[in-house]
Amino acid sequence: MKILGYGKTEKVDHLVTREMLDRESQRKLQKFLEETEMAIFNANREVMKKAVPELTRESFVAFAVRVAEARARYLKIALELSANANPSSDDINRLKAAREANDELLHAFEATKRVIERGYTLLAVTK
Repeated sequence: MKILGYGKTEKVDHLVTREMLDRESQRKLQKFLEETEMAIFNANREVMKKAVPELTRESFVAFAVRVAEARARYLKIALELSANANPSSDDINRLKAAREANDELLHAFEATKRVIERGYTLLAVTK
C-alpha cells in the first residue's frame, strides 16, 4: 500500500547516523521506521473512523461555510466597533468572543483538512 499525502514536520535530529550502522542494521532500522509509520497511520484511520464517521464531502464543505460565517461575524463586529472611538468593555468582550470562535473553528478546520490529506479518512468522491 502506498500512502500519498503531505505533512509539514519539524526536523528531528538523529542520534544514530547511517554511517554508524552497517548495511543490515540500516535495513532493519528502515524497516522498523516504515512499520512504525504504517502502524501510526492505521491507528489514526481506526480512531478517526470511530470518532468522526460522519465526515463526508458535504459535512466538510458545511464546516468550511461555518468557518467563513464565523470569520464574517468577527470582521463585522470589528468594523462596527471601529466606528466607535470609545467601545465599551461589553463591545470588546463581544469582539473577543467572535475572534476566539473564529480562531477555534479555523484550527479545527485545518486539523480536519490534515486528517483528509493524510488519508486518515476516506471521503466518498462524487461526480
